[in-house]
Amino acid sequence: MQYAQLRAFHAVAEHGGFSRAAQALSLTQPAISDHVRRLETDYGVKLFERAPRGVELTDLGRRLYAVTRQMVGCERDARRLLEAAGALESGELALVADAPDLAVKLIGAFRRRYPGVVVKLAIANATECMRRVLSSEVDAAITAAPQVHSRLQSRVLREDPLVAVVPAESPAAKKRRITYEELVREPMIFREAHSVTQQLLEAELVRKGLQAEPVLYVDGREALQTAIAQGVGAGVIAGAEFGESRRIRAIALVDCQVRMVETLVRLAEPSSSNLLDALFATPLD
Repeated sequence: MQYAQLRAFHAVAEHGGFSRAAQALSLTQPAISDHVRRLETDYGVKLFERAPRGVELTDLGRRLYAVTRQMVGCERDARRLLEAAGALESGELALVADAPDLAVKLIGAFRRRYPGVVVKLAIANATECMRRVLSSEVDAAITAAPQVHSRLQSRVLREDPLVAVVPAESPAAKKRRITYEELVREPMIFREAHSVTQQLLEAELVRKGLQAEPVLYVDGREALQTAIAQGVGAGVIAGAEFGESRRIRAIALVDCQVRMVETLVRLAEPSSSNLLDALFATPLD
């Protein structure tokens, strides 16, 4: 058994497929497949089952994945220890974010200060972001997920109120401000249940004693804005997330009492990293 085989197995298990694992490890898909095949052949076992949307772990595969997660965590701790003892002229950071815009802005500001550092960024929903930080699969996360765990250290990057987004051709687009009562009269598009934006919207509707009957559910902010641009209905996003377009309009919600709080999060445990300390100290331009 070679370390490269375990690394390839872990990447396939973590990313749910051979092509995504190859991309994450900067290898070819045949190389990843060969590593996993050799591991299975050498021990006469089966670690993955083919599925319609990728691969699924067998029972043995799930048990081995629990072991390789610890292995990857130890590797990251060793790297952090070495990085902490050296200058910030090189190194690597693994980040995950629930949206790319703020994460890329922070990474850009960081790399202008430390151009020798390589940053790997993955995109996942807020719940998955928190899981990866707590399991030490990444160094830090940029997410709107609530920070309630005692093991976490966080830095607030941005706070924004919710805004309504409507098709540019709709009568509502002529308004400069809109109330929740007016908004729910529009055909509503809702985000997925684990979306922090959706959770904030639902809390606001409960506070106002309002009900909305969505005409469409979508997964992701981009899909929401695309559906609005097609005239399907109206939705809600954080103000800073609005992407300028001639086909949609953002309107202030006059009675909004919540804020989307986006934070940079890492484990607060004592395994220090100069790179992470520098990332946390990097100002947003």
